[in-house]
Amino acid sequence: MKSVMISQSNYIPWKGYFDSILKCDVFVVFDDMQYTKRDWRNRNIIKTANGPSWITIPVKVKGNFYQKINETLISDEMWNMNHWQQIRHNYSKSPYFKEIAPWIEALYKTATFPTLTEVNIHFLKAICSFLNIQTEFVDSKAFNILPEKTERLLDICKQL
Repeated sequence: MKSVMISQSNYIPWKGYFDSILKCDVFVVFDDMQYTKRDWRNRNIIKTANGPSWITIPVKVKGNFYQKINETLISDEMWNMNHWQQIRHNYSKSPYFKEIAPWIEALYKTATFPTLTEVNIHFLKAICSFLNIQTEFVDSKAFNILPEKTERLLDICKQL
């Protein structure tokens, strides 16, 4: 029997998210759900000299009220370098930053995907690899589930 975690992707999620991925055999990215504004899908908080500050991946949502997370397009091609600059500026004096900075910079430089889901999976897989988490990632689109069914999560579990 396999243990499964099914969740929407988040932009650089909290430690507990990775703890959950570590504890399961399969992680299903369930991004064929409706995108919600002002959520963790495309933003996170960093510490700054002036207190906590949001960093947000700009996405195209105007007029797309019912778009799915995996259909959400990024609206600014330079968002990744902007985020990297903010992180570098605010964490450069932190312990071990010099050792980890090249890895983080490379991660941001290669985050040039058109959709939010692709960016989030890019970060999730890279962080899992860094943490030596070897859980299998699967996209929920790989399963034969009916979109209007309320038992979609159960159907995925049964298929796994």
